[in-house]
Amino acid sequence: MTTLAALGLCGCVGAWVDMPEEQVTKTAAHQTLIGNSMTPVITRTQKSTAERQWCGTTVWAVILPIPLKLPVCESYSATSYGNDIGGIEAPLLYSSHKISSEFYACGPFMFLGPIMHGYQGNAVWGVFR
Repeated sequence: MTTLAALGLCGCVGAWVDMPEEQVTKTAAHQTLIGNSMTPVITRTQKSTAERQWCGTTVWAVILPIPLKLPVCESYSATSYGNDIGGIEAPLLYSSHKISSEFYACGPFMFLGPIMHGYQGNAVWGVFR
């Protein structure tokens, strides 16, 4: 029993990482310009009010979480406008800047990881998204 407990405690445990991630979506007007071999030109961008977010990492040491985070990241959404195929101003891009949270882990029990939704990895280490 002691050997099993020792095996369960050996190796690394994991870290929770919260970092900014940007997603950009192209609109139908943008796709039409590209389809007609025209370069989309952004004339202006309208951005929502930025919201401060905590980002960094939380390291799991044995059973205690040690947060290493600061409120230095921003979360916002933006719409970029330009002229469409007819020369009328239209939205060309929608973008969002948000905090994504992922848990990186490794250890002897990672073979149980695929039971959880959003696990990517193998029997030794992986990422929970």
